[in-house]
Amino acid sequence: MPDTISQRTNRSEDGDLTVVGHVWAPPGAARAVVLVHGVGSSSRAYAKLAGHLVEQGEVHAVDLPGFGASPHLRRDVTVREHASAVARYIRQYVLDAGLPAPVVVGHSMGAQVVGQMLADHPDVATAGVLVGPTAEPGTRTIPRQAVRLAVDAVGEPPRTIGVLIVDALVRCSVPYYLGQLRHVVDYRLEDVLPRTTVPVVVVRGARDPVAPAHWVEMLAARAPFGAHRTVRGRHHAMDADPAGVAETVLEAWLAAERGIG
Repeated sequence: MPDTISQRTNRSEDGDLTVVGHVWAPPGAARAVVLVHGVGSSSRAYAKLAGHLVEQGEVHAVDLPGFGASPHLRRDVTVREHASAVARYIRQYVLDAGLPAPVVVGHSMGAQVVGQMLADHPDVATAGVLVGPTAEPGTRTIPRQAVRLAVDAVGEPPRTIGVLIVDALVRCSVPYYLGQLRHVVDYRLEDVLPRTTVPVVVVRGARDPVAPAHWVEMLAARAPFGAHRTVRGRHHAMDADPAGVAETVLEAWLAAERGIG
């Protein structure tokens, strides 16, 4: 990051649910983007993408409750609870700071969290970017998703897999991770997106076995203001093609500023 970029850490707490935000802010930032990771992952999944976005506005890469730098939890947390926790974070650290509603990016399970948040809390985001959403009808079992993730892992960079393994097995407790997986495979994103009222862009890596093209296109069609994009890479497209994903975020920012959608 350039020397002019300031860094800070935020904590948003409500009972036992804590969202930790890792923030990079250029001088005089007038807009923000919030990045939401997938199951077993953390804000570290967005290291490359954050570097491509930070000169355009504040970047808030969050750790969801029970993941990353957030405290471990002794109970299960639903997708809706995660969505409410992220919405609370945005109100506290983006909207109350005087910035306009941000573009919110979610990857994999994070796409489910963002979709739910857009439906339940329409005031906190100006657009949503859903990267590699999972799981489409007919694949909603842990074994089927595990096979897809294993196929994906063969082609992902070793660093990407290494960070994910540490986050899933060390920074997140295994029982919590397994409980969260059950929510991921049961969640019906296609039933939530019709309730969204802001632009939603669904993004997949061109070689992503977890989010096939037909599923991404279907989700985009379900959102009232939906679109879809394909970038380079596999499931972790924001790692393989951060410039391509950043371009999609910038398009969403500019469209919001022009009042489109």
